[in-house]
Amino acid sequence: MSLLPQFLFLFLTYAIAAIPFGLVLAKTFAKKDIRQFGSKNIGATNVARVVGKKLGFVTLILDGLKGAVMVIIARFSFYDSENLHLILVVVAAVAVLAHVYPIYLNFKGGKGVATAIAVLFALDPSVGFLSVCFWIMSFCLFRISSVSSIISIFSSIILSSSFEAPASQVYFCWFLSILILVRHKENIVRLLTGEEKKL
Repeated sequence: MSLLPQFLFLFLTYAIAAIPFGLVLAKTFAKKDIRQFGSKNIGATNVARVVGKKLGFVTLILDGLKGAVMVIIARFSFYDSENLHLILVVVAAVAVLAHVYPIYLNFKGGKGVATAIAVLFALDPSVGFLSVCFWIMSFCLFRISSVSSIISIFSSIILSSSFEAPASQVYFCWFLSILILVRHKENIVRLLTGEEKKL
């Protein structure tokens, strides 16, 4: 079986998942370049803080959907492949990396949390749902988005292992956890100094 369709799909996944919805929404509806305000991040948290929770929520949904939809389409497009789950994991990884390193913004994107949780949901609904639950519980407890995000993504490793998910998914969750941790290094510094803001 030719690998060309799979490679082309990965390029398409990157092109779509790299769309910076937070920046587009903030510029369209608030006439602000979100990269010049707050944490200067294009993600939902900064959008919510700078231009309002409604646009922040829409950003959250769109950043999640752009990854999850590509994984779902891949599932139906390559359903007869012997390595279907591995293909889905690679598509999910490309989607998250596209959000974090979008070509449209010189590879300076968001932190990837919404896209990461959404692709987990598309890969394994049980793990995705429980990861969201961990995010919500952590947020209710700490009221700090960065803390909730780190806990949520790390929980996916334990959840995937507990549910005996394929090894490729467990490795993917490790990859996500390391990536999210690296992307939140400034938040971690602010947490240690007591400067991290609550939402």
